[in-house]
Amino acid sequence: MSTGNATGGIRMRTGVRGIAVAAAMVVALTGCGDGEGTEAVTGNDAVPGIAEGKQKVPPVTLDEAGMIKALPLSSELTHGTYGAGDPVLVQGAETAKACLDTLEVECPGVKTASKKDLALVGSSSDTGATFALFTFGTEEEAAAVLRTLEKHKKEFDGPSGRYTPVKVESGGADEWFAIERKDFVGVYMRIGTVLSYVITDDFGREGAEGAAQLQVGRLKVVAGGGDPDA
Repeated sequence: MSTGNATGGIRMRTGVRGIAVAAAMVVALTGCGDGEGTEAVTGNDAVPGIAEGKQKVPPVTLDEAGMIKALPLSSELTHGTYGAGDPVLVQGAETAKACLDTLEVECPGVKTASKKDLALVGSSSDTGATFALFTFGTEEEAAAVLRTLEKHKKEFDGPSGRYTPVKVESGGADEWFAIERKDFVGVYMRIGTVLSYVITDDFGREGAEGAAQLQVGRLKVVAGGGDPDA
């Protein structure tokens, strides 16, 4: 499993031990899926266990504070120096519009949204990454929006051309898919009731994969009550 090393543009800071432990647990429990990554379902049912009527542990979710804490830090992007704008938290009636504006699809059941932009300091290019999180009331609602989003992205054909599905390893998401166009790579993931949107410019595919894994790692640590920056 790739962790997004420096040559790919991103890696996890060695001091973030909680994320590494969470990633190891994910590998042990899930075997990292089947590694396809270009379909929203990667070796699991859309919402594992529900169709079979199995008893489940509570799904991964985040409260309002966790929606901010789970967003990556600029210092965790190690290929250059990145500056970060202030993270944004959206709640209440504005959340559905924020989700629609960001994902470009309707988001039934969305509860809270957060977002952070990281940009390469001193660069005249668009090199950077955007991380966004959306919590839903149920796993089913989050899964349905991810499937709608995947269909929309695969069918989209704008002035800059179509997106190309690509394979990435998410590092422990329940469902995910990734797309690429020129220097842009987008990775879209569901972790429990949370949708994660990670887009990168000029990072390359490995760097985008590392960014996605970084986001999943932080999210799981925060959802489990830990501090990813300890």
